[in-house]
Amino acid sequence: MLCLRWLSEDWSMQLKSCLDPVSYYNPLHIAVLRNKPNMVRMLAEHGADINKRDRIHESSPLDLASEEAERVPCMRTLLDMGADVNAKDKHGKSPLLHALASSDGLTVHNIENIRLLLQRGTVLYTHTHTIFIYKS
Repeated sequence: MLCLRWLSEDWSMQLKSCLDPVSYYNPLHIAVLRNKPNMVRMLAEHGADINKRDRIHESSPLDLASEEAERVPCMRTLLDMGADVNAKDKHGKSPLLHALASSDGLTVHNIENIRLLLQRGTVLYTHTHTIFIYKS
């Protein structure tokens, strides 16, 4: 998180322009990838857009958090702060589909991620109809 070393008082302006030159991830994406929920909260409280997508895959921080079981704390933080649970990337994948796609085909490794997304209002879609809305 080299970017955080030079952040000054004007957090929101610098957070918007601070991108990893290789992945085009912003500091919030990197905090999620490193599973740092306190950093996620701090960045969001200082103006980071919790629904911001990277330039290559158009993945949101919530998409990245949903992919790994150990990132549930970051998922919970993002959802508590209002991340869009039904937003889709450029391939039409929602955070739920990111969670499901990270399984190996035989075993679902991140059941808690999937459960949390469903509890927070993920809508399951077919191509033409909404088929299920989970409400606890």
